[in-house]
Amino acid sequence: MKKKKLELISPLREDAFTEAVLHKVVLNKIDFELPDEIWEVINEGFGIYWEEIIGFGNYIDFDDSCLFVFNHLVSYHILFPYEKVETIMKILYDFIEQIPGAFLDESAVVIPKNDKE
Repeated sequence: MKKKKLELISPLREDAFTEAVLHKVVLNKIDFELPDEIWEVINEGFGIYWEEIIGFGNYIDFDDSCLFVFNHLVSYHILFPYEKVETIMKILYDFIEQIPGAFLDESAVVIPKNDKE
């Protein structure tokens, strides 16, 4: 088996929270094959979960997010081991947690924006 080339990816880079960067991060940290077609569906499912389930300021339920992405794969008739979905989701959350501003600090004061001004 060919040894894969690892690339150091900083969560401080401006484009850290993009599909391309997250894909590289996942590929760097897994020890199994992840075809692009499967990654695209995982990324789509994760995006839906992030935008529609977590929303702005809601809590993340790791198990629920893994099940959501797994079921998203199944909806495309893709059989991919649940344990690998968990591994990918852990990598994603660990990296995103390091991106400044990706998660709101629970102790931070949130001032609502007045759009009428």
